[in-house]
Amino acid sequence: MIKLIASDIDGTLVPDGTSEIDKRIFDVIKRLKAHGITFVGASGRQFASMARLFAPVSEDIYYITEGGTVVRNTKKVYDMHVIDRNLLFQMVSDVKKLKDCDIMLSGLDTAYCEDKSEMFYWMRDSYRFNIEVVGDFETHITEDIVKMSIYHKDNAEAIVNEWFTDKWKNHFKIASAGIMWMDVTGLTADKGSSLRSLQKQLGITREETMAFGDNLNDLGLLEAAEESYAIGSARDEVKAAAKHIAPPLKENGETEVLLKLLEELDKTGDGSLS
Repeated sequence: MIKLIASDIDGTLVPDGTSEIDKRIFDVIKRLKAHGITFVGASGRQFASMARLFAPVSEDIYYITEGGTVVRNTKKVYDMHVIDRNLLFQMVSDVKKLKDCDIMLSGLDTAYCEDKSEMFYWMRDSYRFNIEVVGDFETHITEDIVKMSIYHKDNAEAIVNEWFTDKWKNHFKIASAGIMWMDVTGLTADKGSSLRSLQKQLGITREETMAFGDNLNDLGLLEAAEESYAIGSARDEVKAAAKHIAPPLKENGETEVLLKLLEELDKTGDGSLS
């Protein structure tokens, strides 16, 4: 029986960088909760952005934020992976050598950039991030940092993989979070490890877990769930790794799958899949 449902956000529940969520998902989450099923959003987004997106049910769900570096709900932080400060600023120096790339550093509740760039306005206005301009990172950042995001307007993965990934891959996880983003986190931090941490916290097994994703940084999330779904618009690598394929985002594929699950639950009370 399914007891936990984990979902990526951008590219799975909403178009990248927007708040255009299928409003039916809020009622779905409430109905799932009535059946004893917990919902967790798993995203590269920060907590504030996710809580705003899920405002009607923000108190009812768990959050895996910042690419799997933080596990929390609205009241408590359960797990947090911090990047070593010395290595962080060495990486920052290297990213500044990448052509036309920008950098965002993420703390527990606030993100930071060095100037008011295109990325800054997009994160503030579209993703609805708590984001601050601080000038030079090494001079002004005192908070623990859990994730570094590398932004390029249309080709982040190719640019970062030219040489940066090879240099740092033994120290950090470096994963695509969409065509414009590469996320850098500690080796022990990703959505999958955070989902397993939450499963342990809640006493829920992999066999009792369902997950949805669309991009490479969702592979760990899907592996941690017996019933794994790639959205129909997902990357081919994600479709190959998933047990099931849901309809694409434009058809609100995840919502449709969960509505079918609720039909079964309402008929039988059994969250197993036929």
